[in-house]
Amino acid sequence: MRAKRAKQYRKALQHYQQFCGFREPYQLLVSPDFVLEAASKSVDIVETVSQTLGAEVRPLITFCGIDTVRKAEGEHRDKAVAAIRGFEKRRCPHTEPIAGAKCIEEILGGGNKHHYVLAAQSEVLRAKLRRIVGVPILHMKQVVVVMEPVPEHTRALARPQESAKQELSGVEREMLKTLKAETRAAKAAARPSAPKRKKKGPKGPNPLSAKKSKKK
Repeated sequence: MRAKRAKQYRKALQHYQQFCGFREPYQLLVSPDFVLEAASKSVDIVETVSQTLGAEVRPLITFCGIDTVRKAEGEHRDKAVAAIRGFEKRRCPHTEPIAGAKCIEEILGGGNKHHYVLAAQSEVLRAKLRRIVGVPILHMKQVVVVMEPVPEHTRALARPQESAKQELSGVEREMLKTLKAETRAAKAAARPSAPKRKKKGPKGPNPLSAKKSKKK
C-alpha cells in the first residue's frame, strides 16, 4: 500500500477514535457480498483489512449474512463458507433470515453505537450507510481493500471541540494576561543592567601645562 494512502487511512482512523469512540481491535462487520468477492480473488479478509488499517480487526458476520453466503451460487461459494467459519457471529433480531445486506442496514440504521467498521461491496448499501454518522466503510477494488474518506457530517463532530479550545473564558483571559505580565517582568529582571556612564563636566586645568609663576 502506498505511503500516502496509508497516511490518509491513519488520519481517518484517528478521527474515528477521537470523536466517535472507536478502539482497537476494530470490529469489522462483513457483508456477504464482500466475503464472496474476497473468495473470488483468493483474498484473506482479516490479513488484508489489517494491513489496510494498520491495526488488528475482529471480523463479524450476522446470522442473516451466513445464510446469504450459504445460499449463494457460483464456484467460490464453498471457499466463502470456509472463510466465515472463523468469524464471530453477530446476533440480529431476525427470527427468519433476511438478505445479509438488508440485515446490516437495519442494524446500523439507528446509529453505529457498537462502533463497527463496515466491509461491503454493494454501492446501494454503502450509499445508505454513508448518511449515518461515524461509520467507516471499506470495499474491495481488484485485490486491494479501500477505505472511503471520512464523510463531512462525521468530520463536523470535531468542530465544537475545536471551537471550545479556541474560546477562552473571562477567568482564563485574565490568567493569561497575568502570566504574560509576569513573564515580561521576569525577563526584564533577568536582563543585565547597563553600566552607568560618567557625566562629562568641564575639565580642570592640566597641571603639566600650567605655567609656573616667576619670582620677582
